[in-house]
Amino acid sequence: MSAIPTQSQPESGARERFHQRSLEHQRPLSTVTMAFTVVAFLCMLVARMLVNGPAAPLGYRLLCALVLALLVLAIPRARSTLSFGAIGVAYVLVLIGGIALNAVGVAQPLLWLLPALVVIPICAAPLWLTPAHFIAGSVLFYAAALALLLGNWPAHEVDAAVWTWVIAIGAPTSAVFHFGFYYFRRNHFLLESRLAQLAATDPLTGLQNRRAFVKHAEERLDTLAPGEYVSAIFLDLDNFKSLNDRFGHTVGDHALFQVGQVLLDAVLPRHSVSRIGGEEFAVLLDVDLDGALRLAERLRAGIAAIERPDGHLSASFGVAGHRRGESFMVLLDRADEALLRAKHAGRNRVCAERAPAPGAPLSPLDHVFALRDAGVGRSTARYRWDDMQLISHFQPLYSLSHQKQVGFEALLRGEHDDGTMVPPMVMFAPSSNDEGALDRASHAVHLGNARHLLPGDAWLFLNILPSTFIAKGYADQLTKVVRAVGLEPERVVLEILESHGGSVDDMSRAAERYRRHGFLIAVDDFGAGQSNLDRLLRIRPDLVKLDGELIRATTHGTCQPILPKLVSLLHQAGMLVVVEGVETTEELILAVESNVDFAQGYLLGRPAREIASPESARRQIDEAFDVIAQGRARQHALFESEVEPYRRELRGAAEALRAGVPVDEAFATLAGFGRSISCFILDDTGRQIGHEVRGPAWSEDVASLQPVANPRDARWDHRPYFRNAVLRPGDAIASNPYLSLASGRPCIAVTLAAQLASGRCVIGVELDWSAQGLPWPASE
Repeated sequence: MSAIPTQSQPESGARERFHQRSLEHQRPLSTVTMAFTVVAFLCMLVARMLVNGPAAPLGYRLLCALVLALLVLAIPRARSTLSFGAIGVAYVLVLIGGIALNAVGVAQPLLWLLPALVVIPICAAPLWLTPAHFIAGSVLFYAAALALLLGNWPAHEVDAAVWTWVIAIGAPTSAVFHFGFYYFRRNHFLLESRLAQLAATDPLTGLQNRRAFVKHAEERLDTLAPGEYVSAIFLDLDNFKSLNDRFGHTVGDHALFQVGQVLLDAVLPRHSVSRIGGEEFAVLLDVDLDGALRLAERLRAGIAAIERPDGHLSASFGVAGHRRGESFMVLLDRADEALLRAKHAGRNRVCAERAPAPGAPLSPLDHVFALRDAGVGRSTARYRWDDMQLISHFQPLYSLSHQKQVGFEALLRGEHDDGTMVPPMVMFAPSSNDEGALDRASHAVHLGNARHLLPGDAWLFLNILPSTFIAKGYADQLTKVVRAVGLEPERVVLEILESHGGSVDDMSRAAERYRRHGFLIAVDDFGAGQSNLDRLLRIRPDLVKLDGELIRATTHGTCQPILPKLVSLLHQAGMLVVVEGVETTEELILAVESNVDFAQGYLLGRPAREIASPESARRQIDEAFDVIAQGRARQHALFESEVEPYRRELRGAAEALRAGVPVDEAFATLAGFGRSISCFILDDTGRQIGHEVRGPAWSEDVASLQPVANPRDARWDHRPYFRNAVLRPGDAIASNPYLSLASGRPCIAVTLAAQLASGRCVIGVELDWSAQGLPWPASE
């Protein structure tokens, strides 16, 4: 496979763009410099008035100053390099004429003229935009100056010194200054252009990258005139991963380059073509939907002609036309939805966006304002979508500590005209609906209903897709909708759904925008799909909604629930915790016992159009607290009864060691208990002294942990069982269960700090706590 060629970028018009850019940069400097020269000319005029002798009429000289000032004022209005150069030429000619008039009648005219003849060209040299301007202006300046000089003063005064200053010093210096600055500006412009091109270009295909494409598209939509069309094509190469996996990334890269060439060859220069990422490409066209569909079909055929080692490439296409008032990200979402339908329909085909239902409002925002303006009171807000009406159901969330409803999650439902409900699998099928537009429509419906259904102090939880969440301008738009229905953003929790459609970086930046408006942020279904701790720590949500399966998740072997530890971790990260899917009393009790902040589920309240009375749920939560209070005491008693024999024998072993009894003999009884893994002695640095005395629960069958299986190689003073024993010398302390490095099993350590002949030590026994049914400490 040959190397992929680098696509050259067209440089036509670069000279004109450079001169235009120079004009923008030079205009302020030229204005200031020329204005200062006008002031200097006026000072020269005042100085001339102090010299006796005949002089040119003052009015003529003042007229020159006025013309110079008008030319300075014309500089900011110069829009072309030609007009800018003409102003500069006129300015130097009027200036030299004014200086010549000022020198009329003086005894030594060269004292007045020579500095100007030298200084003016040198100072003006960097201000000329182009060499042509510089040459024309300088030639006319010297011609006018020398004509005035030779025509008005005796020739003997124009001696070799004058010609040396003007020709040998002034003119060459001004040329060096002009061309030096010109080429410096030119090289800076070329470097800047190159860097801008690299920042906006995908290096593999030479197409626009995503950032440049989105920026250009947004600018295009901002300047869209009435009656103009814009459409988007979104395409994805079919089965591209297999090309990289089977034949290597070099083959895949070459295929991507060829696809880029097909796109560039097929579209007009004014259109935008981008590699969005991976094997995804997008095109923005100034044509209507039909024209975009025809082009997409040509692109599909062009890509299908590209060979790959096992056949030919193919691509699936989604096409959407821009609708008045929508953002570019919404347009791209609809094209993406059409692309998904093309994939589901068998790939290698073009699918168009779904047309909006007849009579449906294009904007959910308009829908909410229409409800408000029509004075709709407590009737249910509805929104027409295809062949159904969108309605809201609300499911309560309870604060377990407060035992009351604190929020309601709004859930979208569909209803046919005959009153029958649309199954969710049909309603949210990706092949039948525009997911992004449906998401926005749901916000309009929920807010329209929440304004008269929600209690005054309750949160409204709104589900939001990542693609909608990061859409440009949607934070501002949603704020307007919320306030339009009489709510405040502080009462709305945006619940980011577990879905594709946005990078973590984009969502983190978007979360800050929503927070500035006052919204709270929640992440839904943590523990399922793409969710992970990195996503949480970068988005920094106010609340985390745990997937219902986490209630039922247990540790391996002991079947202890992992929920308490997970809740503790999220609390330490500064996030409140909501548990979803609470369906049984046992799950509610576990949620309360795990210190969960809020709970939601069928046990506490099903989704419904109306807000149900909270009394039944309050009683259930209160009963769960009672059960936990009773169970905690029982659990503590069971744990203590199980551990007490080991405590007693450990105290006896300590006494024996203090009396000088050998280690094996001192630990003999304790090491014989059934759950004993090993008995040990640690010095004041946490290192093991001597050998451990192994008990019945010791096992050699931990081959995978062999590198860390020897406890004598480590320090243990960082472990809670060591620290707690040191803090309470003489007391036998039982630890919480932990995973032992030595045995690879859940264990409990019973330890005691004692003063032995060798110094202060911690003696202890490690117990196997992996069997099911063993009591755990109440704090666990």
